[in-house]
Amino acid sequence: PSPRCSKAPAGPTPEPVALLAAVPVKPFGVAKARLSGHLSPNQRARLGKAIAARTTLLCRQAGADVVVVTGDDGVAEWAGALGFAVLAEGPVGSLDGAAQTAAATAAARGQGWVIVHADLPLATAVDLRSVFRAATRGAVVVPSHNGGTNLLAGSDPTFPFTFGAGSFHRHLAAEPRAVVLAHPRLAIDLDTPRDLAHARKAAGGSWLGPFLPAD
Repeated sequence: PSPRCSKAPAGPTPEPVALLAAVPVKPFGVAKARLSGHLSPNQRARLGKAIAARTTLLCRQAGADVVVVTGDDGVAEWAGALGFAVLAEGPVGSLDGAAQTAAATAAARGQGWVIVHADLPLATAVDLRSVFRAATRGAVVVPSHNGGTNLLAGSDPTFPFTFGAGSFHRHLAAEPRAVVLAHPRLAIDLDTPRDLAHARKAAGGSWLGPFLPAD
């Protein structure tokens, strides 16, 4: 059966924004490796699929033109079943490579781009819409709670992406005119057991319950 979170919350469809929202998605069988001491491989795969579905559907509800970027055939099939276009992540095979592919594709279409981490458990369509609207006016960086980058928007097809630890400051240095949107719900991604525990207890995190072991 489809995961409970595979449908975004109901609401009015907003006017579309001239923006390509790219959601890089890893193979579900290897996702969430840092949760391996807390969740089984099957639980991690179910959680990875559920949160990626939720995030991509919320991006669409927020009005962006959404694509899933992946190098995995299983993820590509999953994305197609949800109605999303798929971009091959390219030969680099990393988040930076996926972002480069998305930026180049957006430029070829005459669009700005926004790279959206797939694992944003507390995000809402309203949160994403605020980022997307800001991105139509210029570059935007949304930091994670631990100094990374959870969303990054711009228009330069050759932007030097350097995702990972400390990437917020590197991305801001690469585009010092970028607007910084520090948002508590968009700052949380699921990298560690602590992230998972925080998201589960936070407002808006109750949907995670069926995908996690009982306390």
